[in-house]
Amino acid sequence: MVNPWKTYVKLSAVLMGSHGLTKGSLAFLNYPAQLMFKSTKVLPVMVMGAFIPGLRRKYPAHEYVSAILLVLGLILFTLADAQTSPSFSVIGVIMVIGAVVMDSFLGNLQEVIFNMNPETTQMEMLFCSTVVGLPLLIPPRVLTGEVFEAWNSCSEARLREAASLEKHVLLKKLRDALESLKGRVVGRNKDDVEEAIAMVNVLCFAVLSLNYDLSVICQSYLL
Repeated sequence: MVNPWKTYVKLSAVLMGSHGLTKGSLAFLNYPAQLMFKSTKVLPVMVMGAFIPGLRRKYPAHEYVSAILLVLGLILFTLADAQTSPSFSVIGVIMVIGAVVMDSFLGNLQEVIFNMNPETTQMEMLFCSTVVGLPLLIPPRVLTGEVFEAWNSCSEARLREAASLEKHVLLKKLRDALESLKGRVVGRNKDDVEEAIAMVNVLCFAVLSLNYDLSVICQSYLL
């Protein structure tokens, strides 16, 4: 690791603030409204780049005009494509504006780190900024019960996957039995066996890939 941990503490704090405010704002804003505000991210990034030590960027006036036109175009595109009109809330607006400000710090801080230490890798940047934030995220997740909900969801997913694999194994055995039976029958009976094999193949694909309920698939196929 080429950078001190305190560098990643700052970066991780900004990263958590950005993600937390972005996700939290959805409790007060609908998605089109949030996306409209997030589309303005390029302007704060340009402004912050002019003040952060290590960058001190200066953009010509025409680039600011281009950025403003880009933002307006993104907002109009978002509003035109949205199926619902944006709904605003004061708390949500404050949160999403805070998220945009955090985003403007985040990109510029990452660039400062790369400029100060060219040997910094993207893997180090991603890993360290995530690891530093992990201890800070665990206590509130435990207090709110989200950790236990996530654990239960993972456990249920494993059980569903195990049940799905068991169904697939049973269907494979059934298909092998039908394949061996197909060579022993002729005429109409052989056609029935081939149709049954085709049905089993469909069920195998559906159970393994789509995780559908076996009884529902059988009923829909027979109907």
